[in-house]
Amino acid sequence: MLRLIASLAVGLALSACAYGDAKLNLAYDAGAAKPGLLSEAPAARVDLKAVDDARVEKQAIGYKRNGFGAKTADILSATPPAEIVQDAIRVALEKNGHVIGGDSDRYAVKTTLNKFWFDYKTGLVSVEFFGSVQAEVSVVDKTTGQAIYTELFDGYHSEKTGGGLKKTWTRIMNAAIADLAAKMTLSPGLKDALATAAATPAAGGAVPNS
Repeated sequence: MLRLIASLAVGLALSACAYGDAKLNLAYDAGAAKPGLLSEAPAARVDLKAVDDARVEKQAIGYKRNGFGAKTADILSATPPAEIVQDAIRVALEKNGHVIGGDSDRYAVKTTLNKFWFDYKTGLVSVEFFGSVQAEVSVVDKTTGQAIYTELFDGYHSEKTGGGLKKTWTRIMNAAIADLAAKMTLSPGLKDALATAAATPAAGGAVPNS
């Protein structure tokens, strides 16, 4: 009986605000960023391109649902997800000793955002919240147009709690963004690509950072 009462309480808490869009103020926590494997590569100067938003659902980052699981409203991001992910990549690179340049640089970091999604599943006495961010990151030699390295990164975070609304949802998604950035900093392949970019002469013949 107690489990049933708890389950009803969880369902009512979520259903009570099921109508009306929710807008989350999401951002990557630059203060919590730490150097990783990328810091072992010589400092590379790269052109960080705007993130290509290839998500199927570009309007919402999740849905509110009633007690029957039917969609009732959208969960939105106050800042475009592509901008959030670009900022996370910028911080990750700079925190690891690399330099964000511009159009004149030989190498570019190009990113395609495939997923940026929040969801939840109601259990008997708790709710499990999920945040997922997926992005494909490439280091591209602009003189040839070829990617010298590409990797798909999945940021993910989940929590099981007794409930929670916008504040909880924001924390879950921010943790997923941070997980994506952390996985980037630990990539051996991306480290090697940045080392190549640092060692390869620029288009004019000068060695980068010389």
